[in-house]
Amino acid sequence: MPALPYFAYGRNMSASAIELACPGHRYLGRAQLPDHRLALTRRSRRTGTGVADVLAAPGAHVWGALYELDDADLAALDRKEGNGWAYERRAVRVRTDAAAGPLDAFAYAVIAPDGAHVQPSDEYLDALLTGARERGLPGEYVEALAALALA
Repeated sequence: MPALPYFAYGRNMSASAIELACPGHRYLGRAQLPDHRLALTRRSRRTGTGVADVLAAPGAHVWGALYELDDADLAALDRKEGNGWAYERRAVRVRTDAAAGPLDAFAYAVIAPDGAHVQPSDEYLDALLTGARERGLPGEYVEALAALALA
């Protein structure tokens, strides 16, 4: 079992996406990554459209889902996320509804951004919104995700 839980802030927030990628996962709850903001800085090789990243931003926060993964699921997720060439695993500290204090976790962050904002596909944005709603993220955060289509 990996030492750190996985903080998913993009498509992997949704139950169907994480189940497909990591069938042995365990959902731990929603989580918030403080002092970061969600950005669409990477162009997907598959679609040519924007995909999510987290960037340091004092005072801002990113909501997502926290998962426990076994070694097989972590290896599969590394392949899916392009660990080492598209994204890299980074240690983060998140807050959850259940824990009294911050928890150590990891998230994937873009290695080499393609721009400050790469327009997402409607399908990708829909997956973000579906995951956010499934995980009970705050309404104002869901609205901010929806506004990414207009950025």
